[in-house]
Parts: sequence; structure tokens; C-alpha cells
Amino acid sequence: MMEEQGWREVGRRVADARKTRGLSQDELAGQLGLERTAVTKIETGRRHINSLELVRLAEVLDRPLHWFVATPPAAIISRRAATADQRCDPNSDYAIEDIAYDLSVLVGARALGPNPAKGALSSVGPGSEDWVVEAVATEARRLLGADAGSPLYDLADLVEGVGLFCYSLSLGKAAADGAYAEVDGLGVAVINGDLEAGRRRSTLAHELGHHLFGDAYSAGWGTDTSAIEKAIDCFAVNLLFPRKGVTQQWRSLREAHDLRSAAIIISAHYRISWTAALRQLKTFELISKDDYRALDSRSPTRADYLECNLRITEELEPPYVATGISAAAIRAYRSHKLSAERVIEMLRGQIEIDDLPARDEIPLDALRGELR
Repeated sequence: MMEEQGWREVGRRVADARKTRGLSQDELAGQLGLERTAVTKIETGRRHINSLELVRLAEVLDRPLHWFVATPPAAIISRRAATADQRCDPNSDYAIEDIAYDLSVLVGARALGPNPAKGALSSVGPGSEDWVVEAVATEARRLLGADAGSPLYDLADLVEGVGLFCYSLSLGKAAADGAYAEVDGLGVAVINGDLEAGRRRSTLAHELGHHLFGDAYSAGWGTDTSAIEKAIDCFAVNLLFPRKGVTQQWRSLREAHDLRSAAIIISAHYRISWTAALRQLKTFELISKDDYRALDSRSPTRADYLECNLRITEELEPPYVATGISAAAIRAYRSHKLSAERVIEMLRGQIEIDDLPARDEIPLDALRGELR
């Protein structure tokens, strides 16, 4: 039986989900066919819920059953465009909890295993004596299998190599940029797919920082979490837009193009946002403060990119599910460890049940063992 503390946690989650849905206790009670006092008791943990009531609650509040009873992961919500109302961001919170739970199921089914790269840069994370952002970003590139100066294309695929699985979901323009959670030696990042393409990549690079640095430094490096986020932002932009490669290409571009065209081309080549590219060019002293102000006053349009003979590649368009997660879920289905319905749910509608492959035959000896 669930302990009283467990029922209180279930009740707290019911209350959170009810408020997120914009329902009063009276309205929830009406949809459940209960008295309002019963809902009050459920939310305070004084009334236990039977299985049928839990199923109905999940339907009304649009949450999966496991969400009410599973222990939530410790997630770090990135809010680089934070506003007061973003402090309560249920879309990001729900997404990271649901996906972290999926990841734990796949680990439990032995379809995925831990990756030693998790926390590989914890000794040089923000606040350590060895923290030199460009050097750390170069080391991260080495872990990703990239050289010190080239663009990082298909970033979501690259980060899977260090045990970070990425999702891009439409969370709304007011939601947080992204979130990260650690599950059994693996990491999962949820990116707000409603951001523009360059910012989606920057957000994933930021969550990669959380993954590679580990989270232990957060408690030890003062109490200013905004400073930590800014430091990881600095890591992210140097990862995506490195001094070595950018400087070499910039000099070549300036020989052939005017200032604005060169900036457009290099930002597109490295698939980074216009704002981030300009700031980094100024940091590298490749443009002056006056150049920065002039360029920053007018963002490029699609026509500008076409005039420069460029086509924008949209990475991480929602819905995006990490390829490693998709493969692991289908492997678990083949080996009878996941139902077809659960796999479709995990893959966020990428395929239909009829698309699933044939399941493996279960060896007769295994069946005999189950019946003993």
C-alpha cells in the first residue's frame, strides 16, 4: 500500500495539474462525478484514489497515469529569456518529466545503457580554477568527434554520441527555451521547438553543457543560478561558433564580400542566430562596436539569404525525437519488453502501429522458464 506521504504527493500533483488546466475544484469534481470536498481531500492526501478514479483523473487532466505516482526527475530548466511568469512553466516541466520517464523505462528494459561521457567535464565546469571557456568548448568538440573550428551540423545526432538524447517539441513561445534531466547515467534535453532554428541549436548546446559539466557544481558555485546559466551560455556559443574556424573564414569572406553579406554568410554557415553571431564577432574583435550596432539594427530577411546564395537548414524542427530513443524503443518492442501502444506513445506519433516491424520469436526454453 502507498504510504501517507505518497498520497500527499499524488494529491499535490492532482492540484498542480488541475491549476494548469485552469479548473476549479468544483469543475474538476463535476467532471469526475465527485463532491468538491472529495477533491479537496484528494489534493491534501486525506482521501485515497482507486485505480478507476486515477484513470479518470488522467483523462480529465491530460496527464499520463505514471505522472501521478512516479518520482519526478531532477530537471534544470533553462530560462535565458526569463520573465516573471516563466517561473511556473508547466509545459516544460511536464515535457521533461514525461520524457525522462520514457528514458528510465528504456534503461530498465536494457534497450539503453549508461554513457561514460556524462559529466566528463565536471572538473572544469563553471567556477572551477581551470574554467577557460574557449578551451573547455574545444574539449567538448573533441568529445563530440569534431575538430576545433568546423561547423557542428546535425547537432542532435552528435550529442547522442555522448549520451544526451534530444527532443524538440512545440511548447509555446512563452515557455522556457529548454530543459535537461539526468537518468541512470544518460541525459535528456527538451528543446522548445517554437524557437527559431539558430536559437534551438544554441539551446541544445546549452543543455549539452549541463550534461557534460554535471550538476554537482551548481550547489557549490554560490547561489546565483543566473550566473551559472550565463556561463553555460558562453560555453554554448563558443562550442557552435569557435574562434579558430570563424576567424579564418571571416578573413576570407571580407576579401570577397561587404560587411553585412559576410556576417550573413558566416552566421548561416555555422547555423547560429544572427544576434549570437554578431556578439561573438565583436568578442573576437573581428568587427568594431560601430559595425556591431549597424549590423544589429537590421536582422537579415529570407531575401538576404537568397541573395547570398544560401538556403537555411532548419535543424530540430518539432516534433523531433532522438534517433537513439526511437531505435531503442523499437528494439524493446521487438523483444516483447514494450507494447505497441507504449512505443507509439514514446515516439510522439512519428509512426503508426502498422509501421512496427514483426516481433522476434520467443525461444521455447524461455517460455518454459516463465511457466515454472
